[in-house]
Amino acid sequence: IGSTLSTINILSMMAKSKIIEDPVKASEYIGKIGDNSSRLMEAMDDIVWSINPMNDTMQKIFARMREFATEVFEAKEINTHFHFDERTYDLSLNMEQRRDFFLIFKEAVNNVAKYANATEVNIDVVFKDHTLSLIVKDNGNGFDVANADTGNGLNNMQKRAEKLNAKFDISSEQNAGTTVSLEMHVA
Repeated sequence: IGSTLSTINILSMMAKSKIIEDPVKASEYIGKIGDNSSRLMEAMDDIVWSINPMNDTMQKIFARMREFATEVFEAKEINTHFHFDERTYDLSLNMEQRRDFFLIFKEAVNNVAKYANATEVNIDVVFKDHTLSLIVKDNGNGFDVANADTGNGLNNMQKRAEKLNAKFDISSEQNAGTTVSLEMHVA
């Protein structure tokens, strides 16, 4: 958040200095300010949601997951199928678990929308033997996991899974889609 605010500040100073002599460049800077501001607002919304103790039930998490995925996938015309196991409804996650669980899910959804070229996505959340499982499976073009550019998104998902002491896996096959799975122990 701090670095994004610094970027917005710098871009606004640059736009201000170019407003008269180069309005096209100033407009580019203003566009970047808008993009950064939108990302910052989304990040703040995620933080506020994750710290609200009223959101610690899985039903609240599912509602947020469904809302987010539906918004992203409708824009890309990707059919989405949700399955939330009824055994999960009474589970509660603490603030850190809730945040990391949701952000892993969010990154998986964003990756499908950006890269998979998928037409179908299945999102399953299951609870069995004290293990909460999240599976996001698409029918997209897939990729070579071993040689993939892991980027920030995949690295962040892995780090969040480690914080949860969870098992995290991405399996993919060219032209056969990708499956992102997370298994975390819940007492």
